Amino acid sequence: MTWPLGGPPSDVPVSREICSGTGALFGGWGLGLLADAAQRATGRRLRDLSAAFLRPVARGARLSVRCDVLTEGRALSHCRLDATDGDRPALTGTAVVEATSAAHPETAASAGAAALLEVAGAGTVAPGGVVARPGTVTSGGVASPPRVPGPLECPERSYESGSGGAMMLDVRVAGGSPGSVLLWARVLCDVPDEVRLAVVSDHVPYLLRRTLPGRPRVTTVSASLRLFGGPVAEWVLLDVSLVARAGRTAAGRVALWQDGASLAGVAEQTMRLSA
Repeated sequence: MTWPLGGPPSDVPVSREICSGTGALFGGWGLGLLADAAQRATGRRLRDLSAAFLRPVARGARLSVRCDVLTEGRALSHCRLDATDGDRPALTGTAVVEATSAAHPETAASAGAAALLEVAGAGTVAPGGVVARPGTVTSGGVASPPRVPGPLECPERSYESGSGGAMMLDVRVAGGSPGSVLLWARVLCDVPDEVRLAVVSDHVPYLLRRTLPGRPRVTTVSASLRLFGGPVAEWVLLDVSLVARAGRTAAGRVALWQDGASLAGVAEQTMRLSA
């Protein structure tokens, strides 16, 4: 398929299938669009993506996407990404992509284990180190991922309107506690692994609406995604947690577990809250 439902990747129709119930481009598909643009422009695999959401993009608009390669080394390339709605900037970001030949599949498991240090902050600090909940690590080693029922045993998550299938997503609630939620997620169309991870990483706003009183309006200001390589199964387990809230600003983190077994990536989002 072409991205995401027709047309060249540099000229994207913002159709119903990639919009949320608000009638605007779903942030996860915005991240996926930037990830796809970086990979198409370089022929390399995404490892790091940072994006700023400058304004909502309404259904029916057309996004023009540009990727400029800033530096290109034997292993890594750095890119600048811009998506505009007409003459108005909508998303901007940077990406780091890795040459396929630079990846070593035999070391993916150990690299993923080391990368788990990214999520250690989800625990609470105590004398002698970090007390981590399942799915995080301590200074003494790697903890196992969260243990949850399989995706088909879990209920679908709720949406403000319509269903996840309308956004080409299937998301199931696997568990949760105050300040966190566990979700199984898959993308219902054929896109590269890195794009799938970018799309499903956008679930901190769901946690905030579920957790905070009054169900505030949540607008994503910025987002980041770090990927560790290796194949990605159809289902990804999302461990979504609230990191901090101060006034109208909140920050959250998502650990993305490939098939609920190994860490595929870590995402973070900064949100603005309003009534």
